[in-house]
Amino acid sequence: MYPRSSTGSNINTWMTMLPLHICIHTAMNMALTHINSPSVPTGTEMNRNESTGEPVTRRSELRATFAFQGERTVMTDRYYSAPLRFSRSFRPPGGGTELCVYTSDVSPGVLNGDHYHSEWELGEGTHVMLSSTSATRLHPTPSIPSSVNHHFRLGKGATLEYFPECVIPFKGSSSSLAVTFELDEQAILAYADIWSAGRIHRGEAFQFERYRSLTEIWQGKQLAVWDRFGLEPATDDPKHSASLLHYTHTAALWIIAPGLGTAELEQVRSALPPDGRMLAGASLLATGGIGVRILGMAAWELQEQCLQIWNTLRSQLLGKETLVFRK
Repeated sequence: MYPRSSTGSNINTWMTMLPLHICIHTAMNMALTHINSPSVPTGTEMNRNESTGEPVTRRSELRATFAFQGERTVMTDRYYSAPLRFSRSFRPPGGGTELCVYTSDVSPGVLNGDHYHSEWELGEGTHVMLSSTSATRLHPTPSIPSSVNHHFRLGKGATLEYFPECVIPFKGSSSSLAVTFELDEQAILAYADIWSAGRIHRGEAFQFERYRSLTEIWQGKQLAVWDRFGLEPATDDPKHSASLLHYTHTAALWIIAPGLGTAELEQVRSALPPDGRMLAGASLLATGGIGVRILGMAAWELQEQCLQIWNTLRSQLLGKETLVFRK
């Protein structure tokens, strides 16, 4: 195990929100393994992924709790272990009640056997705008698959706008991504999930071993979204996939808010890109939310499109100006 570091020098001076409890560990649950070997060495005791039961060589965690205090959203508790960390936190222009938070990964990315896990608690009436500073880079996994899990709980009337950077499975990677949202009554969620078929500019399209993703959104005890995607290019030829066609990037935008209906759906459809470089569609969810699917050829185009679509409803749902993430 690595030694624990002193937290005193790591607290960013811009964190003025009180009360704030910070616990920062550089220690990681690790078990040594030969990364380039085809299997885990005999006799090595491995940690396990709680979701899949698969072994992991490194577990990194990030947790945050938010509350509404003094007429604004504040972060009341946070914890992270390397390489995950909080990059910055600030108030958007205009002096609103919301809080913008960026997370980052200070390592090259999600490596062989890595398991990343985050927990987010948004208290009643809070409003958090969340993003990441870089793409989720899923590196080759020659011996042990990697995984990323995020769990969000939104209290009554809480709002979460979650627009992370793209997920990129590298050549030779076998990875999974799971995101779960639990929403209390009157909670609002806007979540954009952007995915690339690999490092396209390096000619690595669809050269990963396996990729699995699952998005679950619960409104109380009712399941609003259960969205699962899986691909093994060696056996599932992407060129013959009805879900991808000739495209290399996908986006899913989920909007959950009270009172969404056909009028709001038409607003969203009016913001969809015309057929061509991107292919898009939108529909109502059984619980009243809106789901949007987009296929494209570049992550940045899908990100901009998702923000543009969300901004068609943001003003009337939140009474806020256009959302722009500045990084």
